[in-house]
Amino acid sequence: MRMTAKIATTLPVLALLSACATTAPVTQDTTDTPTPERATAAYDRMAPAPYTCTDDSTITAKQSINKEQVMLNATLPKVQWAEQPIILNGEVKGEVASYVNDSNPEVVYAWHMKGDKGIFAMKWADGTEYQVNCQI
Repeated sequence: MRMTAKIATTLPVLALLSACATTAPVTQDTTDTPTPERATAAYDRMAPAPYTCTDDSTITAKQSINKEQVMLNATLPKVQWAEQPIILNGEVKGEVASYVNDSNPEVVYAWHMKGDKGIFAMKWADGTEYQVNCQI
């Protein structure tokens, strides 16, 4: 019975040590990215939806699988953007998907989709606003 007692008391310790030994170390991500936020959601392999917008703008949009994030690639001549990637967080309520990125204190980005239509808006800290209406 002594041997059984020793095994019973050492098993939890061994389990804890083996769990610690297999945990991968976490390193801080210091790479730069051109997007205001890093992608944290999973995306499928489908191609992004292409939108043609007012002001000769174009946007491609791809929602994450869980619909909590969208990746945009925007060409907006009026604000001198050429294929600018941006990631926005949000959600879908009913037929409308709304996403916002307010990580930059100088400007807030918003993307709203319903059916084959989309609206991309920017609002700067000084109150200046810009918006394009888009359609697939």
